[in-house]
Amino acid sequence: MKNSVAIARLLTAISGLTWLVSGCASSSTLAQQQSAYPKDKVDARGLFAESCAKCHGMDGRARTFHGRLVSAQNFTDVHWQTATTDQEIIHTIQTGHERMPSFQKKLSATEIEALAAYVRTFNSTQR
Repeated sequence: MKNSVAIARLLTAISGLTWLVSGCASSSTLAQQQSAYPKDKVDARGLFAESCAKCHGMDGRARTFHGRLVSAQNFTDVHWQTATTDQEIIHTIQTGHERMPSFQKKLSATEIEALAAYVRTFNSTQR
């Protein structure tokens, strides 16, 4: 009886982790369509909605269910916006960070640059 309870808990934990990780992954529809676009033609807001908003929220505040679970970065945080360079944002999108997956194989270099620029639009000091 104890073994079956332990196995059920383990299976629940594994399925929960799988769901959590897949929640941050891109469905890639827009990403595939725009992979050859130049940076100024990329629909960064659309890519953000497709790849990032589940955790970071469309408003960038990370007040989503997934965002709270993974402690996603609040892009409206003034300190974070001033302390983080564009290159650091690009690097994080490329390689991932803690619970955030890497998008280097899912998005082109120009899509990643466009997303990094879009993340800067959440800077409340520039609004």
